[in-house]
Amino acid sequence: MLSISENLKFQLKKVALLCILFLAVFGLSFYVVNFFDPHPAMKNKPIVAVQGAKLLSNPELQKRAGKDNINLVAFDDWAKINKLTGGDIYDGDPDKDGLPNYLEYLHGTDPNNPDTDGDNFSDGTEISNGYDPDSKGDAMTIVSIKIDKLGVDAPMVWSTTDVEANMEKDLESGLAHFMKTAAPGQNGNLIVSGHSSNFVWAKGGYNHIFEKLNDLQVGDLVTIQTVQKNGRMFEYQYKITDKFVTTANDQKIFENTPNPTLTLSTCWPLGTNLKRLIVKAEIVK
Repeated sequence: MLSISENLKFQLKKVALLCILFLAVFGLSFYVVNFFDPHPAMKNKPIVAVQGAKLLSNPELQKRAGKDNINLVAFDDWAKINKLTGGDIYDGDPDKDGLPNYLEYLHGTDPNNPDTDGDNFSDGTEISNGYDPDSKGDAMTIVSIKIDKLGVDAPMVWSTTDVEANMEKDLESGLAHFMKTAAPGQNGNLIVSGHSSNFVWAKGGYNHIFEKLNDLQVGDLVTIQTVQKNGRMFEYQYKITDKFVTTANDQKIFENTPNPTLTLSTCWPLGTNLKRLIVKAEIVK
């Protein structure tokens, strides 16, 4: 028969062994639940520019568009077809829809019709809010986000609600755009969120898409591409300007800006949703 002291030692060893076993099981479970991804991210289909178009060499239009080359038909011919004349041929807005002629040209909309697709929303309003100006109804432009440094190439989902459960559903299909924030390339704060980790049983192929977001540094680039129904493709580059960890309701995340900016958000630290890792970027002119 064991003495009281020996029995106590035995019980303590037993408790210690159980604690070690529990910690080992917990650690393994934590890794499997949060870091093992049974649904590897799907490769985003490449966006292809308009085919068969001749190279434009119009320095004035290039200056306004912020692009070195534009694979579309010549602006001068387009202007003649649409009977655009005068000294403000680039910046004029004959249909008063908020889009100057050069943007009407780039987006493939009608410079003499404020509502090209006839859905009762002006072309300027649709473009500034991410809608496709060449498609009736609530069709949105197709958007992909690329971060070469992280190997990220994912579609952006236009969230139509700020209800967390519904946004979680959107995150199954890619990166989620916060409703009522700016559209790519447009003035204002474009906010996009993505998972850094998730439960092993969670659906979707993007449960770890932002797990390396903290590797980004000031000066790194994020590329956003948009495609309209008419084949017009636009590419915007944003340069990282800031990175910080904060609470989910920090207003610094959501504050609006007069110029095009980008905010990337993910849960942090990995395996938790305690805080948010935020990466801020400004458009490259």
